[in-house]
Amino acid sequence: MVKPIILKPISGLLNILTCITVTTFVLFLQDWFGNGDMYAFVFWTIPLAIGVAVSGSTFLNALRPTNIIFRLLFIAIVAVLISFGWLYAVFLILGPWMNAFSFPIFYLWTAGLFVQLFFLDRMIPKLPTSRRNILIGLLAFPVIVVGSVIGMYFLSFAWGYLNRPEKETFLIPADFKGEFRIVYGEKCGVSPRTEEGRRILEIPLDGVLIIQPEFEAGIIDNEYYLVDSTGQKTRLNSSFGSEGRRPGISMGGSGSFGGPMADGGFSSESDLAIEFTDFTVYNGDTTTLDDRQSFRLHQKFDSLSQALVDACRNATAKHAD
Repeated sequence: MVKPIILKPISGLLNILTCITVTTFVLFLQDWFGNGDMYAFVFWTIPLAIGVAVSGSTFLNALRPTNIIFRLLFIAIVAVLISFGWLYAVFLILGPWMNAFSFPIFYLWTAGLFVQLFFLDRMIPKLPTSRRNILIGLLAFPVIVVGSVIGMYFLSFAWGYLNRPEKETFLIPADFKGEFRIVYGEKCGVSPRTEEGRRILEIPLDGVLIIQPEFEAGIIDNEYYLVDSTGQKTRLNSSFGSEGRRPGISMGGSGSFGGPMADGGFSSESDLAIEFTDFTVYNGDTTTLDDRQSFRLHQKFDSLSQALVDACRNATAKHAD
């Protein structure tokens, strides 16, 4: 008979593999829309699988119906309750970012937990358990999960640090203010030069810089400078900026414009999708815009970006012909 110390890690692996398999099927049905969310989903699945691997048998031993139908129903209820609790816990950590997942994580976690608990139920003998041991097992679950999350964050940080993107220096016209954008991974874009181990990005007056290097996530090392007509540089500090304060810059989120797919739809997974990162320069007096004005201005900037990328691609295609 295989020892529980071996079976429990196997159960956790089954949970993770089940989640990955079902998620892959869901992504296939979605034409792979949202496959970039897989890493985050697996990241949050691993601590859950570890916690249930340790305490899952305790959950199951709390009530042990002998009828197979009731037993399966009990396992399903436990899986739903744990999944709901984990969903709420992750929401407390991520906040609104929970809505960024492109697939139903609650149901996926429930499926993975059901498989894991069913495996534990079938493979590990049901031994008499005292109330004290059940209480200890239940209290151990959150401790193990929290410890696993901390460990995952540490490993993720270490991996991000060891694989951090190339250092970048942004050279911005001295009188520039407002939003600018870096568009990544375009063959028609410029190939930035490198100085002293840093990629030099010279921002044009229209605020859209199209470059060849692909977007890289990770721990960034960016420097920002305003550059006047004589070449004099003034360093910008990261700041949200406001009227009356010294110049500053804030880094917005990274995003993409969907490209055409074979089925006639649009998706960020298309080869023709546009990937970018936005920045905002606060330089001199700033004008406070209401939400509608800000939205219209951003729409205009999006249209400009799309037009410049299309022109860039078309020019390269004509040159190739």
